[in-house]
Amino acid sequence: MRERAGPTSTRRVLIVSYFFPPDGGPGTQRTAKFCKHLIEFGWSPIVITRTPRKSRGRWEPEDATLLGDVGENTRVLRVADPDDPSTPWLDAARDAALAAVEAHRPDVALITMSPFELTRVGDAILERTDIPVVYDLRDPWALDGWRLYATRRQWVADLRRMREALASASGVVANTPESKRAFLAEVPGLADERVTVINNGFDPEDFDLSMGPLESDRLWIVHTGTLHSRTLYEYQGLKGRLKRLRHFRPEPIDTSGRTPLHLLRALRWLRETSHPLADRFRVALVGLKDPETERCVRESGVAEMVRIEGYLSHRESVAWLRRAHALFLPLHGFPPGEDTRRSLIVPGKVYEYLAARRPILACLPPGDAREIVEESGNAFIADPVDARSIADALVALAEDVERRGIERELPPTLLRYERGRLTEKLAQFLTRIAERPARVS
Repeated sequence: MRERAGPTSTRRVLIVSYFFPPDGGPGTQRTAKFCKHLIEFGWSPIVITRTPRKSRGRWEPEDATLLGDVGENTRVLRVADPDDPSTPWLDAARDAALAAVEAHRPDVALITMSPFELTRVGDAILERTDIPVVYDLRDPWALDGWRLYATRRQWVADLRRMREALASASGVVANTPESKRAFLAEVPGLADERVTVINNGFDPEDFDLSMGPLESDRLWIVHTGTLHSRTLYEYQGLKGRLKRLRHFRPEPIDTSGRTPLHLLRALRWLRETSHPLADRFRVALVGLKDPETERCVRESGVAEMVRIEGYLSHRESVAWLRRAHALFLPLHGFPPGEDTRRSLIVPGKVYEYLAARRPILACLPPGDAREIVEESGNAFIADPVDARSIADALVALAEDVERRGIERELPPTLLRYERGRLTEKLAQFLTRIAERPARVS
């Protein structure tokens, strides 16, 4: 039988997360911030994660500064890649998780994904122990239009796997209200009371910086994080067109919206029409530097207006937000005829942009992300794939900055996205799951 914590004692949560400091990126930040704050609400985290690799892939940046968020109350168990290359890391993580359950007797296991293959670890815990398992989905898995499948058949198999995993889970955490609605609609047997929404958020301590703005004779628009410029070029040529015919996305999206393409076209349009504000704008792209984004800028006709800064630590990235005059927030568009669709995702940068207290050039489709920034009163909304719409928003933004300056207030209602408050909500959900009667095997 599972030993339950008493009403005043600290409970234990076993967290399995592939990405964890010193890994960089928003997925890492979410888990690290949970660890930082959980102890405040009566939960002691035990984390199983990977041993940092000596070499890192393109999408695996390092940010050792995030180790400061983990907290001294977090026990971290690192699992190295097995010596036998035929044995996947997931198998080693599964074995480590089962051993941790035996050694530490956690009240609940929290599996944060992606990668979604981590459900194999959750399956093992559910099958071999009486510990409840909660899946924390940082993306909407098989419903995510950004998840590209080699074939439709591959997607159908992944959708089936998603349905099975979420239906068997003790609890599910979605990171947007829209994705919660989608999960409930797509997963038979998934009851509303087993699903909660824990958004990404911001930590006010990260923004306790005194930073002067960039050069004042220009209006600097800053983007931090990942751009998806590779999608602009991957289907070019005969091979590319054939590949596009095979590939499958769960929802129809225009991926060009999550690149600098349409912003740069808007700047070029302002220049070509001799708009008096045209040469005032400058753009800084702070994040992973990739050849496709460099190509997009190079071919834009306004390359001299753009600065590509490359990947920085989270603290340095936040400093750029505070130095900016305005912030560029892009997301995908939807093709013609898909006007009733709503985006399932909210980029993690949305919340930190709010905390930066700067005007936001919000190139967003309908959905939670747009509604959140509209609530701030500091957003200039544009169609993400319409350069003229973006140009109009740029002009409105510049005129507003001229009248009001760049420092903005964060409405008190948006303080609900502070990391501490979000972690309190997670702690309450974990407590509810842990206090349910143990499953009968």
